[in-house]
Amino acid sequence: MNVKWRLTFRIIAWFLLVGFILSVIAGGILYWTYHQLMRIEADRDFGNVGLSRLVDTIRTEGGDLKFDSEMLEIVHRKGGWLQRIDESGHVTDAFYTPPDVPDSYGPGELNAYWMREAPFPYDIYLWIQEKNGVTHTLLYGVKKQADPLLKQLADRGSIAGRTIELPENLGEKLRESGSWLQILDADGDELASSNKPSTGALERFSIQDIALRSFYPDRYGTRQFTQYDQATERTWVLTSPLAGNLPEASPFIDPVSKVLAVGIGLLLLASMLVFTIVSYLFGHSFGAPIIHMIKWLRLLREGSYVEPAMPDGTPRSLNRHGRRKRKYRIYGDVIHSLDSLSETLRINKRKQAEYERNREEWIAGVSHDLKTPLSSIKGYAHMLEAETYEWAADEVRSFAKVILDKSTYMEGLINDLTLTYQARSGSGAPSLEEVDLNTYIAEAVRESSFHPQYRKKRIRFVPWNRAVIYSVYKPWFQRIVDNLVANALMHNREGTILTISVSAAAGGGVTVAFADDGEGMDEQTASRLFERYYRGLDTESRAEGTGLGMAVTKALTEGLGGTIEVETAQGSGTVIRLKWDSSDQLKP
Repeated sequence: MNVKWRLTFRIIAWFLLVGFILSVIAGGILYWTYHQLMRIEADRDFGNVGLSRLVDTIRTEGGDLKFDSEMLEIVHRKGGWLQRIDESGHVTDAFYTPPDVPDSYGPGELNAYWMREAPFPYDIYLWIQEKNGVTHTLLYGVKKQADPLLKQLADRGSIAGRTIELPENLGEKLRESGSWLQILDADGDELASSNKPSTGALERFSIQDIALRSFYPDRYGTRQFTQYDQATERTWVLTSPLAGNLPEASPFIDPVSKVLAVGIGLLLLASMLVFTIVSYLFGHSFGAPIIHMIKWLRLLREGSYVEPAMPDGTPRSLNRHGRRKRKYRIYGDVIHSLDSLSETLRINKRKQAEYERNREEWIAGVSHDLKTPLSSIKGYAHMLEAETYEWAADEVRSFAKVILDKSTYMEGLINDLTLTYQARSGSGAPSLEEVDLNTYIAEAVRESSFHPQYRKKRIRFVPWNRAVIYSVYKPWFQRIVDNLVANALMHNREGTILTISVSAAAGGGVTVAFADDGEGMDEQTASRLFERYYRGLDTESRAEGTGLGMAVTKALTEGLGGTIEVETAQGSGTVIRLKWDSSDQLKP
């Protein structure tokens, strides 16, 4: 899966997670809001709403029924009482029950009270509901809506102008309770009043005003009782402020609006909190890797081809076990590309440094290695040019031979340095040709053996038991064979035998071994065998050191994709092996 789809699915997953969290929060807030609204409705109309809510909250503990304390508090606050009745009519549980309320009911008796067919001192509400296989019958009673004080006021009060005259004791009760009394005509206009506050009290009531103020006391901050006189078409209105409220001073916000405002506020705050946390996590999850990659690119620009790391040196995208951290996996392709780019730039930087070093070595080598033969050529040229001497013909030929030898040496030296530089620069062989190594090496060895200095030494060739086809560049391979044969025969005693063998491995690799039974080398010489001029050759003899030959051999072998190794010990001879691993070039 590429970065595009990983990002897409990851973002979708984040949105789904946010949606799920917000849904859970919204569900919880809605449940709380519904619960609070039901409490408000139960407080307003406990008989029709609260009883159902009360049954829902009943629970059983140790065989006993437990009623919700908050719902019972509403019953007490409203001045009501509550009974639970079993199927036989007996009261099993009772709360705030007055002495004049029965503790058992007959089937017809309870129905008569409930249907108001028989007189009962309270307004009662009956609720029957089954829960967990148990039928609950609840009876809720409350004082009749016609307040006793209002009845007394209506019976004993009289109108005197715009004032209602009351007996002293009733007027005192009215003032102590902070209530006021009004008489309305048939149109709802005030005819007279008693103890009415100077501000806030209505002087004209509509049908809606009387109905709403009677049913929603919490909305207006007052409790209102009315008594209608059908004979005079007058309405007596008794208004009492709720606890903590001034007369006719409506609450700043009614309970329903308050609950809705709190619910909406909680939802907004929770949403903001969720989005803040998710934004932080989202930025940390998606932004941190991007910042990491930007820092990485900045390091690449500055020439530091490594991934930004932690103080302990561990790359920031990896954990302590060397695995990619979760938040970096989504950008795995990009990080892998940056890692590959860094590795490529490191290799190129190393190659560039090696190239510069080889170039400087080549220039230094040419300058240094040509100085001695050039000095000889220059000296003999000055001698031939001098007018004070007359040189004999044989002397001139002797000088010419020295100049020719030095020139030949210089030509070979330049060729060796050029080959070494070309092989080390990584440009590879100019062209490759498939050969059978058994046949080709036999011919190369035979050509090398014609050197006059090898007459008293022997060369043996041992081919492999089957053809070994390999792609080589013949001039380079011939030079490798020449150099290794020269190294084995020119630096050993007379009678040394050099054995050259070809072997192929089962996996496809091939090895060409040059083994002699000569004097061998010490450890220091073997370790520096492939360095230029380790033994300090001069232009007169190649018998005192390895010269450039072994350095050229190593460079050409590596240029053909192989490796070279030496195994030797003083007095035990030397074995030099050229190895090529299995590759497309090998065709056994």
